Amino acid sequence: MKRKLFNLGLVAFIALAVSSCKKDSTSTGASATSEMTFAVSPDNPTTTLDAVGGPQVQSTGTTAITAGVTWTSGIANIAHFKLEAKKNGVEKEISTSNLTNVDLFAAVPAFVKANVDTGTYKEIELRILLVKSTGTDIPLTLKGTFTSKGGAVVPIQYEFNEDALIKLEAENVTIDGTNNVTAGTNIHLNKLLFGLTSAQIDAATRTSGTIIISSSSNPILYAHIKLNVLLAFAARHFEKHHK
Repeated sequence: MKRKLFNLGLVAFIALAVSSCKKDSTSTGASATSEMTFAVSPDNPTTTLDAVGGPQVQSTGTTAITAGVTWTSGIANIAHFKLEAKKNGVEKEISTSNLTNVDLFAAVPAFVKANVDTGTYKEIELRILLVKSTGTDIPLTLKGTFTSKGGAVVPIQYEFNEDALIKLEAENVTIDGTNNVTAGTNIHLNKLLFGLTSAQIDAATRTSGTIIISSSSNPILYAHIKLNVLLAFAARHFEKHHK
Protein backbone atom coordinates (compact mmCIF):
# COMPACT_ATOMS: atom_id res chain seq x y z
CA MET A 1 0.00 0.00 0.00
CA LYS A 2 1.38 3.38 -0.94
CA ARG A 3 1.61 6.00 1.77
CA LYS A 4 0.54 9.56 1.09
CA LEU A 5 3.35 11.90 2.03
CA PHE A 6 3.08 15.58 2.83
CA ASN A 7 6.01 17.02 0.87
CA LEU A 8 7.69 20.31 1.77
CA GLY A 9 10.57 21.79 -0.23
CA LEU A 10 12.58 24.57 1.42
CA VAL A 11 15.73 26.29 0.20
CA ALA A 12 18.08 26.71 3.14
CA PHE A 13 21.68 26.78 4.29
CA ILE A 14 22.36 23.52 6.07
CA ALA A 15 25.00 20.92 6.87
CA LEU A 16 24.09 17.52 8.26
CA ALA A 17 25.97 15.18 10.54
CA VAL A 18 24.67 11.73 11.32
CA SER A 19 25.85 9.21 13.88
CA SER A 20 26.40 5.56 13.10
CA CYS A 21 26.27 5.96 9.34
CA LYS A 22 28.53 5.81 6.31
CA LYS A 23 28.97 7.37 2.92
CA ASP A 24 28.23 5.15 -0.05
CA SER A 25 31.81 5.10 -1.28
CA THR A 26 34.87 4.24 0.77
CA SER A 27 38.03 6.30 0.96
CA THR A 28 41.15 4.99 -0.73
CA GLY A 29 43.46 6.51 1.86
CA ALA A 30 43.71 8.46 5.06
CA SER A 31 42.32 11.99 4.81
CA ALA A 32 41.51 14.78 7.21
CA THR A 33 37.99 14.96 8.56
CA SER A 34 35.79 17.40 10.42
CA GLU A 35 32.94 16.69 12.78
CA MET A 36 29.58 17.87 11.54
CA THR A 37 26.66 18.15 13.94
CA PHE A 38 22.99 18.73 13.29
CA ALA A 39 19.97 19.29 15.55
CA VAL A 40 16.27 20.03 15.30
CA SER A 41 15.03 22.59 17.82
CA PRO A 42 12.04 24.90 18.29
CA ASP A 43 11.92 28.68 18.52
CA ASN A 44 9.26 31.35 19.12
CA PRO A 45 7.27 29.17 21.54
CA THR A 46 4.64 31.83 22.31
CA THR A 47 1.87 32.77 19.88
CA THR A 48 -0.36 35.78 20.54
CA LEU A 49 -3.88 35.31 19.19
CA ASP A 50 -6.27 38.05 18.01
CA ALA A 51 -3.53 40.70 18.30
CA VAL A 52 -4.37 43.93 16.47
CA GLY A 53 -1.94 46.79 16.97
CA GLY A 54 -1.09 46.13 20.61
CA PRO A 55 -2.72 45.69 24.05
CA GLN A 56 -6.43 46.49 24.09
CA VAL A 57 -8.06 48.52 26.88
CA GLN A 58 -11.39 47.41 28.28
CA SER A 59 -14.26 49.76 29.16
CA THR A 60 -13.24 49.47 32.82
CA GLY A 61 -9.90 51.06 32.00
CA THR A 62 -7.89 47.89 32.62
CA THR A 63 -5.73 46.26 29.98
CA ALA A 64 -7.41 43.31 28.34
CA ILE A 65 -5.83 39.90 28.77
CA THR A 66 -3.84 38.80 25.74
CA ALA A 67 -5.03 35.44 24.50
CA GLY A 68 -2.38 33.07 23.27
CA VAL A 69 -0.58 29.74 23.41
CA THR A 70 2.83 29.01 24.90
CA TRP A 71 4.46 25.69 24.06
CA THR A 72 6.67 24.38 26.86
CA SER A 73 7.67 20.85 25.84
CA GLY A 74 7.92 18.73 22.74
CA ILE A 75 8.99 15.26 21.65
CA ALA A 76 9.89 14.21 18.10
CA ASN A 77 10.23 10.73 16.64
CA ILE A 78 12.07 10.92 13.33
CA ALA A 79 12.00 7.81 11.18
CA HIS A 80 14.88 8.72 8.90
CA PHE A 81 17.45 11.42 8.14
CA LYS A 82 19.21 11.36 4.79
CA LEU A 83 21.75 13.73 3.27
CA GLU A 84 22.60 13.47 -0.40
CA ALA A 85 25.40 15.54 -1.92
CA LYS A 86 28.07 15.50 -4.61
CA LYS A 87 31.80 15.74 -3.99
CA ASN A 88 34.02 15.94 -7.08
CA GLY A 89 31.02 14.88 -9.15
CA VAL A 90 30.49 11.68 -7.15
CA GLU A 91 27.27 11.24 -5.19
CA LYS A 92 27.61 10.79 -1.44
CA GLU A 93 24.98 9.76 1.07
CA ILE A 94 24.82 9.99 4.84
CA SER A 95 21.82 8.59 6.67
CA THR A 96 20.50 7.36 9.98
CA SER A 97 17.21 5.94 11.17
CA ASN A 98 14.94 5.77 14.19
CA LEU A 99 15.76 8.92 16.16
CA THR A 100 13.27 8.41 18.96
CA ASN A 101 12.07 10.53 21.87
CA VAL A 102 14.05 13.60 20.83
CA ASP A 103 13.46 16.28 23.49
CA LEU A 104 13.03 19.43 21.42
CA PHE A 105 13.18 21.70 24.48
CA ALA A 106 16.30 20.19 26.07
CA ALA A 107 18.77 22.76 27.43
CA VAL A 108 21.45 21.03 25.37
CA PRO A 109 19.93 19.88 22.06
CA ALA A 110 20.40 16.28 21.04
CA PHE A 111 22.95 16.50 18.24
CA VAL A 112 23.40 13.98 15.47
CA LYS A 113 27.09 13.70 14.57
CA ALA A 114 29.49 12.23 12.03
CA ASN A 115 33.05 12.71 10.80
CA VAL A 116 33.10 13.90 7.20
CA ASP A 117 36.02 13.95 4.76
CA THR A 118 37.39 17.30 3.64
CA GLY A 119 36.21 18.80 0.40
CA THR A 120 33.39 20.81 -1.08
CA TYR A 121 29.97 19.21 -1.05
CA LYS A 122 27.51 20.43 -3.68
CA GLU A 123 23.86 19.91 -4.64
CA ILE A 124 23.03 19.09 -1.03
CA GLU A 125 19.59 17.79 -0.18
CA LEU A 126 18.41 16.83 3.28
CA ARG A 127 15.34 14.67 3.78
CA ILE A 128 13.54 14.27 7.09
CA LEU A 129 11.02 11.45 7.06
CA LEU A 130 8.20 11.30 9.58
CA VAL A 131 6.10 8.14 9.70
CA LYS A 132 2.57 7.83 11.03
CA SER A 133 2.41 5.59 14.10
CA THR A 134 -0.24 3.30 15.52
CA GLY A 135 1.46 3.44 18.92
CA THR A 136 2.64 6.19 21.24
CA ASP A 137 5.76 7.11 19.25
CA ILE A 138 4.02 9.61 16.99
CA PRO A 139 6.20 11.98 14.93
CA LEU A 140 5.60 15.18 16.89
CA THR A 141 3.94 15.97 20.22
CA LEU A 142 3.80 19.48 21.66
CA LYS A 143 2.45 20.51 25.06
CA GLY A 144 1.84 23.90 26.59
CA THR A 145 -0.86 26.24 27.86
CA PHE A 146 -3.64 28.22 26.22
CA THR A 147 -4.70 31.51 27.81
CA SER A 148 -8.21 32.60 26.85
CA LYS A 149 -9.47 36.16 26.56
CA GLY A 150 -11.20 35.62 29.88
CA GLY A 151 -7.90 34.78 31.55
CA ALA A 152 -8.42 31.03 31.93
CA VAL A 153 -5.22 29.01 31.55
CA VAL A 154 -5.85 25.61 29.99
CA PRO A 155 -3.35 22.82 29.19
CA ILE A 156 -3.08 22.22 25.45
CA GLN A 157 -1.52 19.35 23.51
CA TYR A 158 -0.98 18.91 19.77
CA GLU A 159 -0.24 15.49 18.27
CA PHE A 160 1.01 15.48 14.68
CA ASN A 161 0.64 11.92 13.44
CA GLU A 162 1.07 11.84 9.67
CA ASP A 163 3.45 10.54 7.05
CA ALA A 164 5.51 13.55 6.00
CA LEU A 165 8.62 14.13 3.91
CA ILE A 166 10.43 17.40 4.60
CA LYS A 167 13.05 18.33 2.02
CA LEU A 168 15.71 20.99 2.53
CA GLU A 169 18.06 22.09 -0.23
CA ALA A 170 21.40 23.63 0.67
CA GLU A 171 24.18 25.64 -0.86
CA ASN A 172 27.69 24.24 -1.10
CA VAL A 173 29.44 23.29 2.14
CA THR A 174 33.24 23.19 2.37
CA ILE A 175 34.86 20.93 4.97
CA ASP A 176 38.45 21.99 5.65
CA GLY A 177 39.58 19.51 8.30
CA THR A 178 40.50 22.37 10.64
CA ASN A 179 37.06 23.46 11.75
CA ASN A 180 34.03 21.52 12.89
CA VAL A 181 30.68 22.50 11.45
CA THR A 182 27.34 22.86 13.24
CA ALA A 183 23.94 23.45 11.72
CA GLY A 184 20.33 22.77 12.43
CA THR A 185 16.69 23.11 11.59
CA ASN A 186 14.25 25.22 13.56
CA ILE A 187 10.56 24.59 14.01
CA HIS A 188 8.97 28.04 14.18
CA LEU A 189 6.26 27.28 16.72
CA ASN A 190 4.60 30.67 16.29
CA LYS A 191 3.53 29.56 12.80
CA LEU A 192 1.54 26.55 13.97
CA LEU A 193 -1.60 28.47 14.90
CA PHE A 194 -1.56 30.84 11.93
CA GLY A 195 -5.10 31.58 10.79
CA LEU A 196 -6.76 30.50 14.05
CA THR A 197 -8.48 32.70 16.63
CA SER A 198 -8.61 32.35 20.40
CA ALA A 199 -12.36 31.75 20.12
CA GLN A 200 -11.79 28.71 17.91
CA ILE A 201 -9.33 27.21 20.36
CA ASP A 202 -11.45 28.13 23.39
CA ALA A 203 -14.40 26.31 21.80
CA ALA A 204 -12.38 23.09 21.49
CA THR A 205 -13.47 19.96 23.31
CA ARG A 206 -11.59 19.31 26.56
CA THR A 207 -10.39 15.88 27.62
CA SER A 208 -10.00 15.78 31.41
CA GLY A 209 -9.51 19.53 31.32
CA THR A 210 -6.91 19.50 28.51
CA ILE A 211 -7.38 20.71 24.94
CA ILE A 212 -6.03 17.76 22.95
CA ILE A 213 -5.74 18.44 19.24
CA SER A 214 -5.24 15.23 17.27
CA SER A 215 -6.74 13.38 14.33
CA SER A 216 -9.41 11.98 16.65
CA SER A 217 -9.87 14.90 19.06
CA ASN A 218 -10.83 18.31 17.67
CA PRO A 219 -10.13 17.08 14.11
CA ILE A 220 -11.00 20.39 12.42
CA LEU A 221 -8.34 22.23 14.41
CA TYR A 222 -5.96 19.34 13.79
CA ALA A 223 -6.39 19.54 10.02
CA HIS A 224 -5.70 23.28 10.05
CA ILE A 225 -2.56 23.04 12.18
CA LYS A 226 -1.33 20.01 10.25
CA LEU A 227 -0.70 22.15 7.18
CA ASN A 228 1.05 24.80 9.26
CA VAL A 229 3.44 22.21 10.74
CA LEU A 230 4.93 21.58 7.33
CA LEU A 231 5.49 25.30 6.80
CA ALA A 232 7.14 25.78 10.19
CA PHE A 233 10.46 24.11 9.35
CA ALA A 234 13.40 26.34 8.43
CA ALA A 235 17.14 25.78 8.48
CA ARG A 236 19.77 27.79 10.33
CA HIS A 237 22.99 28.94 8.73
CA PHE A 238 25.90 26.61 9.41
CA GLU A 239 28.72 27.77 11.65
CA LYS A 240 32.37 26.75 11.80
CA HIS A 241 34.18 26.20 15.09
CA HIS A 242 37.90 25.53 15.47
CA LYS A 243 38.59 22.00 16.70
